Amino acid sequence: MTVVEKSQYDFIQNEIWILTFGGAFQRANIYIAKDLAEQKKSDFKKGIRAFIESTILDNYKTTLVSDENHIQNIKKVSDYSANFSELFNNEKINFGIAQKMLNLYLKYRWSLGHIQSPPHFPVDRIIQELLNKELKAIGIKGEELKAWTQFTDEHHYIKVIKNARELILKKESFANHSLAELELSLFQRR
Repeated sequence: MTVVEKSQYDFIQNEIWILTFGGAFQRANIYIAKDLAEQKKSDFKKGIRAFIESTILDNYKTTLVSDENHIQNIKKVSDYSANFSELFNNEKINFGIAQKMLNLYLKYRWSLGHIQSPPHFPVDRIIQELLNKELKAIGIKGEELKAWTQFTDEHHYIKVIKNARELILKKESFANHSLAELELSLFQRR
């Protein structure tokens, strides 16, 4: 990799992480106090970024990751954040915030062609609403909406993923879509 290519790669990585943190922390109210030192927040973001890039990302580069392994990786992100417990209301980021962070990051990397299709998509209110609308149109009741920032475990998240898989199976226009492709299609239809 040339110096210019390295600079371009670093630039894109920084932009991806800015978008990832923005999306994962919006409306999440994760910090104990609003006036926490920016250095502490910065240390956390650098740490979790390095953790994901060095420990988790390689799993997604060349192989399809199973649902079980992906959920374990989400839990690892949440657990890693406990190293910065003094920052957070609940001593670490919860499952919902961790899934949004990891899934957004993987979505960006996949969209750039850097990894295989991610096993899941970022679960938030918008995707829950879009899934429910599509499911209702084919006579299937969707799940009750739940704030993704409040997911303390994987239970509701898994229900959303199962609903998405059912939609892929039952609606011809989504046949053969991966979950990641389904999410992109649903957002384009908005």
